[in-house]
Amino acid sequence: SIKAPKTGATEFSIGGEVASLDATVSLKRDGDVDNYSVKAGKSMDLGLTPLYAGASAKFSFGDSFTSDTRTLDLSPYVGVAHTMGKLTPFAEVGYTWQSTTDNVFDFDRNSSYIEFGAKYALSEKVGMKLKIKEKRDVDFNNPGDMNAQLGLTFKF
Repeated sequence: SIKAPKTGATEFSIGGEVASLDATVSLKRDGDVDNYSVKAGKSMDLGLTPLYAGASAKFSFGDSFTSDTRTLDLSPYVGVAHTMGKLTPFAEVGYTWQSTTDNVFDFDRNSSYIEFGAKYALSEKVGMKLKIKEKRDVDFNNPGDMNAQLGLTFKF
């Protein structure tokens, strides 16, 4: 997916399944500043309910980071999704603990988020996803940045 936030930056991501984990590599370019992230996660359905849960880990580095400020984020989340024909609306909440490479084992509560949207199957091999994500503070209060993303998924 490619997105251009209000800062004028451009973000490009590519992902797939690696050893049963969902993996994504991203590049965010803002002028002459390039930042990167590598993310791996796994989610699972919770029985016969429309609920799901999962967790991910993301390592961020690049021009905006020093050797002491590269970050590692751990993010568990829960959500609900229900498929109706080709359309699957969903809602999700998650939480993030973050450490820096200066002390990779010192995780602090960092933020939370609320996300909602829908997936639509255009065909067996092509899908579209529209989502809106709002970042929040550690207590799920004080709304922060909100962004909308539209993505296409191609299955090979």
